[in-house]
Amino acid sequence: MKQIGLFFGTFDPLHNGHVSIARYFVKKLKLNKLWLVVTPLNPFKESEKISNEMTRLEMVEDFCKNEQHMICSKVEFELPKPNYTADTLDFLVKNNPDTKFYIILGEDNLNSLHLWKDSHKILQHQICVYPRKNLNKRINNLINHEMVKIYDAPVMEISSTTIREMLIKRKSIKHLVPQEVNTRIAHII
Repeated sequence: MKQIGLFFGTFDPLHNGHVSIARYFVKKLKLNKLWLVVTPLNPFKESEKISNEMTRLEMVEDFCKNEQHMICSKVEFELPKPNYTADTLDFLVKNNPDTKFYIILGEDNLNSLHLWKDSHKILQHQICVYPRKNLNKRINNLINHEMVKIYDAPVMEISSTTIREMLIKRKSIKHLVPQEVNTRIAHII
């Protein structure tokens, strides 16, 4: 049975924090592959504040070309919008019966998982949680769930929001994002 990690995100943009977490879980879980699942429309984010979905997808594709264990997944581009993780998992499980999926999730998202559509379906899969810096509320009713495991993954003080703000101010972000992402952004702005 293949073991695939699913790291969902808008990746607006993909940054070194995402990469560090992805590499950590590939090694720690001995994954065959980790899919960076680009989400075109997250139901919890305002669509007008998210960069163009194709631009975000192309950035992640550019990065994954040089990564042996990571694949850019555009599965959510083929599913109805907005994108719900439970629906994507149903689709993936149906189409990949020989695969065990591990969901890579930030601690902040674990805290709100009970608000997600069909969260009980998500909890049928192994949830691999990484810590988030400056998270005010660290108590969670799912922390002891049998399908939830907290990992000592690297904590990076990088956020896509900060990077977007830096871009507006025309500041360099090359130390915060993979080279492939920086190159593509440089061509856009």
